[in-house]
Amino acid sequence: MPAFQAGLESTFCNEVNLALRNRDANKLQSILVLEPPFQPIYQQLIDSLKNKFPENDPKAEKRLEDVVRRMVTETGESEDEEGRPVASWGQMVSFLVGWMAFIRDINLENLLETYERLSDLQQKANSALQHPTKGILILPTLIRYAKVFSRVAIGLDKRPELIQHLVANSITEDGRRESLPEKAANIVRQSFITCLNDRNTAPRGIKDGKPDGKKVGIYKMANICLKILFQADKLESCQTIFNNIYNSSPPLSIYPASERVTYLYYLGRYHFASTNFFEAQLALQKAYDDTPTNPACMSQRRLILIYLIAANLLLGRFPSAAIYTFPEAHGLRARFEPITRAIRKGDLESFRRITNLDLSDEHAAWFSHYRMFYQIGNYCEVYVWRSVFRKVFLLTGQQGVTERSAPTIDLHAVLLAFQYFERRAHMTPAMAQQDAGPGRRHITFVLQDFMPQGYVDPDFEGLDVTPYIKTPDILEMESICGSLIMQGFLNGFISHKSKRFAITGARKAGNALKAGFPNIWEVISKRKSQDVPGWRKEALSEAAGGGVIRLAGARPAGS
Repeated sequence: MPAFQAGLESTFCNEVNLALRNRDANKLQSILVLEPPFQPIYQQLIDSLKNKFPENDPKAEKRLEDVVRRMVTETGESEDEEGRPVASWGQMVSFLVGWMAFIRDINLENLLETYERLSDLQQKANSALQHPTKGILILPTLIRYAKVFSRVAIGLDKRPELIQHLVANSITEDGRRESLPEKAANIVRQSFITCLNDRNTAPRGIKDGKPDGKKVGIYKMANICLKILFQADKLESCQTIFNNIYNSSPPLSIYPASERVTYLYYLGRYHFASTNFFEAQLALQKAYDDTPTNPACMSQRRLILIYLIAANLLLGRFPSAAIYTFPEAHGLRARFEPITRAIRKGDLESFRRITNLDLSDEHAAWFSHYRMFYQIGNYCEVYVWRSVFRKVFLLTGQQGVTERSAPTIDLHAVLLAFQYFERRAHMTPAMAQQDAGPGRRHITFVLQDFMPQGYVDPDFEGLDVTPYIKTPDILEMESICGSLIMQGFLNGFISHKSKRFAITGARKAGNALKAGFPNIWEVISKRKSQDVPGWRKEALSEAAGGGVIRLAGARPAGS
């Protein structure tokens, strides 16, 4: 960029005007720098702005606007190559004035003030983007600004003492307080909607196999919004973005790999948090497959793999030994293998200890950090139940007296197994280790202090603080068995009179185990669709009319 000479503001405007005339969006982005340290030429411009257009001059902004309108002629009314009229671009004038005011007044030591100024500038850029033909020229600049804005918003969210008054004054239409990240995401979301709504494109928004017009920015802007909301733990506010993309976006496959991977990672995380584990697995698997294997992408592959393993685990599909040999899987065997081992063996005691809500297990904090501890504890327990039933059948099950009689499991035997595991789970780990059963306990067992989880000091006897420790009964076994049958994890029926579970289809399947205990992953995957809400795989049909999203009907983040 040539050095600014006399009248630095005018020279700057000439450079901007030239970039607009040449429709060089990248050149425009290189001119409109935002973050310090500024090059000397920009520092000269800042000094000139402070001298000629000081912040405390109430007429400075109007005078600066006159300079921009006079020098940046591309913002005025004009005609396109075919002689059709092109509307003036007054929003671009406001944005350029706002940019000069921003670099003139920026104070990085005041994070809150920086956020407020960035918020105002981002909204002006959003307005400039809305021009039907020229708005696309500001898209690269707007994306860059949105990334900076998101970093500041996320940083401020970690400083609640600075933003308490902003949150207190932010009340949504339904009376709920809007967090600062939600405010920031809603501002960025305006440009996302503009990109999604762009009508000045080829049919269906696709040209030569690539996104056309402003639709090129759909996933860039969506990913910035999602980053803000995920960092602030506002996943429930992401649904509107996913719905809009699913209904109106060109297919994800025509966008660059970096945008696809990032979007599918957030989509997978969203479905995981919403307990849609099959959909999460599909999105995360594609994100993992599309992430390059070079060392520069190792951290991204590891993060995706952690959630991918967890999603598959919650679907009854365990990682193979080969997966743990991948560089990005280093250390993950120690995290996940105790859980998969407990599920396979039907070791309800170990599972209870791993998923104890007091987070006493050595890996509990790690699972909590990745927001998967409670999902594993709540949803994998069903698979442990199934394994207990299977183990009891192997040990005590009856194969059937005659060829026509069904193999059965005595629910009383299952009850004894549950009671055994639950009793041990309520012991301290040391007590459970020593209690190998009657006649097999170590001699030091009687000398150690093994206060069980339900122990109450005699001084407090009679008070309501006595913990309630529930012991399974036969009715609960019938309930658990019925639940497993309804979910398809057991195949058979319950004889409530004899308190037995009977396996059906053993002769057809070849053996009772195969018939009575179908593969969990196969059961779940058969009743699921490959369609993932939020993942646009196919191009929109012409009849869909482009799927325009009306801004008036779009719900803000958090609503």
